[in-house]
Amino acid sequence: MTLKTVNIKITGIVQGVGFRPFLYNLAKEFELNGYILNRGNAGVRLVLQGPSEKIDTFIKTIEKRRPRISYIEKIEVNPISNDIKFMDLEIKKSEKGKGISLTLPPDIAICEDCLQDMKNNANNRYYMYPFTACAVCGPRFTTVIELPYDRERTTMRKFPFCEDCQKEYENFNNRRFHAQTFACSRCGPRYSLHDKNRKLIESEKIDKILTRTSQLIKEGNVIAIKGIGGVHLACLATEDHVILKLRKQKGERKYKPFALMVPNLKIIDKFFYISEKERELLESFRRPIVLLEKRENFSDSGISELVAPGLNNIGFMLPYSGIHHLLFDFVGPIPLVYTSGNKSNIPMALKNELIFNQLQDLADYFLLHDRKIYQRADDSVLRIHDNKIKLIRRSRGFVPEYFPLPFHVSIPGALATGPELAVTGAVLRRNRIFPTQHIGNVTHLETHEFLKEALFHMKRLLQIKEEEIKFIACDAHPNFFTTKLAEELASKRDIPLFRVQHHHAHVLALMAENNIELDEKIIGISTDGVGYGEDGNIWGGELLSCTYRSHERLGHLEYQPMIGGDRCTKYPARMTASVLLNALDMDETVRVCKEIQLYKDLEYGHQELSIIIKQFENQQENNEFKAFPLTSSTGRIFDVVSYLLGAARIKTYRGEPAMRLEGLATRGIPGKVKLNLSIENIKNKLVLKTSDLILDIINLLQSRKYSKEDIALAFHLAIARAFAEGAMQLAKQHGIEKIGLTGGVAYNHAFSATIKKFVQENGFIFLEHDKIPPGDAGISTGQLIHGIFQYQDDK
Repeated sequence: MTLKTVNIKITGIVQGVGFRPFLYNLAKEFELNGYILNRGNAGVRLVLQGPSEKIDTFIKTIEKRRPRISYIEKIEVNPISNDIKFMDLEIKKSEKGKGISLTLPPDIAICEDCLQDMKNNANNRYYMYPFTACAVCGPRFTTVIELPYDRERTTMRKFPFCEDCQKEYENFNNRRFHAQTFACSRCGPRYSLHDKNRKLIESEKIDKILTRTSQLIKEGNVIAIKGIGGVHLACLATEDHVILKLRKQKGERKYKPFALMVPNLKIIDKFFYISEKERELLESFRRPIVLLEKRENFSDSGISELVAPGLNNIGFMLPYSGIHHLLFDFVGPIPLVYTSGNKSNIPMALKNELIFNQLQDLADYFLLHDRKIYQRADDSVLRIHDNKIKLIRRSRGFVPEYFPLPFHVSIPGALATGPELAVTGAVLRRNRIFPTQHIGNVTHLETHEFLKEALFHMKRLLQIKEEEIKFIACDAHPNFFTTKLAEELASKRDIPLFRVQHHHAHVLALMAENNIELDEKIIGISTDGVGYGEDGNIWGGELLSCTYRSHERLGHLEYQPMIGGDRCTKYPARMTASVLLNALDMDETVRVCKEIQLYKDLEYGHQELSIIIKQFENQQENNEFKAFPLTSSTGRIFDVVSYLLGAARIKTYRGEPAMRLEGLATRGIPGKVKLNLSIENIKNKLVLKTSDLILDIINLLQSRKYSKEDIALAFHLAIARAFAEGAMQLAKQHGIEKIGLTGGVAYNHAFSATIKKFVQENGFIFLEHDKIPPGDAGISTGQLIHGIFQYQDDK
């Protein structure tokens, strides 16, 4: 029999997903000899020998039967001429191959087989063992120090295999064959329970630990639980006094919604709408938090209204690690608050000593383990719009997956630092962009350092050399911490720094996700709360004509004054007064403010209102002096309407007024109220006149004929329709076929669905996000895309 020898290279997500064991067993099945070699970022290499037809069938079978979490990007097969005859099949020791991708998967939820091991009391090594894992499940990204992916380069290197685990690791018929992050109760990590004074309560037996923990939860205590990528604060979701206690202990968490974890979807499906797509994602290996809309009978669910005050949805996730499943076995089938265990705007602590320090005033008890977390990763958060995923926070379960760019890129590497809020950084590796995990608001030294650390960890995993970093990209705002970091990184390396306009970055990310061609133009509707404008004002309601290389602002929301600057974002009453002063004469403004008792919602009451009016008068008298910024922000208009309709009197967390307004609008009846937002051409730009819209809403309220719910819905439809009409008018004028929606306001379902409907009904192609976050977490991706073309053009 003539034997054929081939060299096979496989790239994609092929490490940490049971891929080498899968290839080994498949090659054995086809009676092929040779070797399998893990080559780090270069993927997996196989040198196989056997009959030609068996090798061909083997290659065809790889894609059909690959592990479900793996992803095959490319299979290259080349014949080898040699006289060597292989007598067996082996897996060789890994080597540090260099490629343009990352072969490492994200952290993977525990699989059903491992859950069965945990429930099998005859299996004393895995029975009730929280760290049970195998070749196709368990922590990955959060444990890996460097590649290639082998145990000695993960945080599991502290836990040498016992004799039985070593046998499983070496047995190709065992599903833990060459699994890197598993262990058993004899040799692996352990949990221990402590009080807030660090006194050890229980550490010997997991059943005793969980019995006591569940008892403490049922008694109304808040427990800090260390998990895969960080720490959670867990407590009952059914008791008002417990939620209030947690909010008080969290300090700045007065109304911000909490995510809940439930053992299964059966206990909530009568009280929440769960689509097939939402169910699929909740049960996927990613296990994100998915926002689910409340049913009319939500009050019967037993879940406290204080979990998500004023909102029409709640974020849910299912258990994804062993400790979660075990905890519910002891607590029972009830919803638990499962929120990030950190102080507001400070990254989660990872070391046990630091966890105690950071959470001493937040948690009553601590359930901690002794396995190191190398990279923190918050839970990912998303919502579904008509089967399209809108990622709000892209982190655990998604990172370090990349976005492929739809054009050739020869640049070996670059970094982007993102905006200021809801930040991710991003690393460019030729035509692939690798966003970091969720960083948060980079307004403190701790988050600044976290961003820097996350960027350089991704760079190390990708094996990008210092000299391969060709540029740094950042936001155009000169005072962001992320801008300062970018300036520091560029200066240190003496490489170009590219400052990218915020809303153009949003549109660029949308274009790449939708595979827009190199010289193609689109009209981008970019709507959010704040972005530094090219005219020095605050943008946020933009109609942009964009290619990858350039953009032109063709329209925007009417400029409104923000008297007091950022205080307008915290106090919607102040923004409302600003809009009224811009729309009415002074006497009429004073009359309306008095009627709606606006002073009550200003921090300093009547005195503050008088100062606001005086500042506006001074500006009117002296146009040379800019006393306050102007804004075209969509977010600020949502804030004003939310305030007028009583949905939000003050902003206690980012996006709160708009989110509460959306909750109010879901109870409105379409067509009950008619509102329109006029569009004018001013200095060759379309201007959407929000002042008139606000005055119309005040008139509707004063008539007392219409419900606030119906007015809220009518507002959503009116502003969305105006954006759609403006975009379509510009598209016709410039011969453009595609219109896209991006920015944080795109998370609002009524707003985005209305724009999509109008655009498609009028024959245009509508572009939306499904993989890249519409909000500021997608900005770093857009920054890199801008940098690519500016770098190429400047060369």
